[in-house]
Amino acid sequence: METDARTELLTVADLAGPPGLPVVGNLPAFARGAIPHRRLYGWREKYGATFRMRFPGTDVVVTSEPGIIDTVLRDRPTSFRRARFVSDLIDELGAHGLFNAESDDWRRLRRIAMRGLNAKYVRASFGTILRSAGRLRDRWGALEGQRIDVVDELLRYTLEVSIGLTMGHQPDAGLHRKLSLVFSTLGRRLNSPLPYWRWMRLPADRRTDTAVAEIGELILSRYAEARRRMADGAEPVDFLTALAKADLDGEDPLDDADVVGNVLTMVVAGEDTTAAAAAWTLHFLATHPDVQRRVRAEAAEVFGGDGSLVDASAVSRLTYAEAVVNEAMRLRAPAPYLVMEPVADTTVTDGTRELSLTRGTPVFVLLTYGAETDTGRYPDPEAFRPDRWLTQDAPVPGAQPHLPFGNGPRFCPGRNLALLETTLLAAMTCQSFVIEPDTSAGPVKERMTFALFPKNLGVRMRPVSS
Repeated sequence: METDARTELLTVADLAGPPGLPVVGNLPAFARGAIPHRRLYGWREKYGATFRMRFPGTDVVVTSEPGIIDTVLRDRPTSFRRARFVSDLIDELGAHGLFNAESDDWRRLRRIAMRGLNAKYVRASFGTILRSAGRLRDRWGALEGQRIDVVDELLRYTLEVSIGLTMGHQPDAGLHRKLSLVFSTLGRRLNSPLPYWRWMRLPADRRTDTAVAEIGELILSRYAEARRRMADGAEPVDFLTALAKADLDGEDPLDDADVVGNVLTMVVAGEDTTAAAAAWTLHFLATHPDVQRRVRAEAAEVFGGDGSLVDASAVSRLTYAEAVVNEAMRLRAPAPYLVMEPVADTTVTDGTRELSLTRGTPVFVLLTYGAETDTGRYPDPEAFRPDRWLTQDAPVPGAQPHLPFGNGPRFCPGRNLALLETTLLAAMTCQSFVIEPDTSAGPVKERMTFALFPKNLGVRMRPVSS
C-alpha cells in the first residue's frame, strides 16, 4: 500500500494505552467484573479510537474507528481471521465449525450452513419457533405473580429452538445442563490468564469433556437417522438433514468431526446470543410500560382476534416490536466486540494515520461502541427510544456504527433467525402479560460470558386480562 505523504505511519508500539502489570499486562483489569467491553470503552475514552493494551506475551490493538473496522470485517477471511486464541479454545471443546473455521474450510462450511439457514428454511422452521414460544408463554402463565429468572428461562427456550431447528429434536433437562457446562467453560477459559487446562485437568474440565463427548454421541446418532431419511428420498427439514443431503450428494463430504462441530457451533451461536438479545429486550419492556403497551396493541392487530399467527410473513408486520428489539440490541449488544488478527503483515488506516500490523496481532473490533455514543446518528444515545428505528431517516441495523451481527463476508448467518425469534417472543409475551420488573436480587447489571447477559434480571408476569 502506498503511503500518502500527509499520512502518519505508526506501529502498535506507537499507540497509547493503559499501563499494565508485569507479565500479565492488562488482562486482570480487562477480565475483572466480567464486563470487559466496559473496560475497553473506558480505555477508548481515555486513549482514543485506536489504542494498545498488553496481554501476556503480546501487544493487542483495540479499535472503534469505522474505517479500520470496515477493513477488518470486509477482508475476512482473506486478510483477517478470528484470533487464534479464540478459535483454539473452541476447537479444544470439540466445536470446530463455521464459527471458527478459516480460509477454504470456512468457504466449504459456509456453503453447507447457508443451505440450512436461507429464507426458505427460516419460513419452514416457523412452526418450531412458534410452538417453543407458545410453550414458554404457557409456562410463564403458570408462574403468575412469581419471580421469573429470565435468563435461565430464555436459555432453555433458545436451546429448544436451536436443537429443534438443527436436529428436529426437543432437548431434555440433561442436554440443557451439558450445554450450559460447555458455555460456562468457554467463558471461563476466554478470561483465564493462563491456559491451565492444557497442562492439568480440573474436575470441572473433566465434567466438560464428558459432556462434550455425550453431546457428540447424540448428534452422530441423529445424523445417522438423517442420512437414512435422505437416502430414502426425503427432503431436508432441518440443519442436520441439510448436512446429510449435501454429504450424500457428494457436494461437500463430511466426517464425524465436521458434523459434530458444525451442529454444536450452530447450537452455541443460536442459544447464547439470541437468549441474551431476548433477555435485554424483556428488561427494557419491563422498565418501559409505555413501550410495552404499544407492542401489545400491535400484537393484537397482527395476531387477530384468536391471538394466533399462521406463518412467518406476519412477523414482518410487527414493525414496532422489531424496533424494540433493535433498540435493545443497540444499547446492549449480545456481542459487543470481535477479536481478529491479520493472516500476514498488513497496514490499516483511519484516513489520517496508517497502522502497521504484524501477522497474528490480536485486534479487538468494537462492533457497537458508536451506537451507544454517536449523538449524530443516535440523538440522546443513552435513552431507550424504539421510535428512532421507525423514522424516515432511521438508522440501518448492520451499518456503522451498529454492527451487532458483524459485517462483511462473515456476518452472522443466523441474523434473520435471531431477529424472528426475539421479535415474535416480545410480541407474544406482551400480548399475554403485563411484564413487571423484580429487583429483589439487586439492580440489573451486565455480565459477559460467551455473550453479554443481564445479571440479576427477574420479572413478574401478570395476565393482561387481570
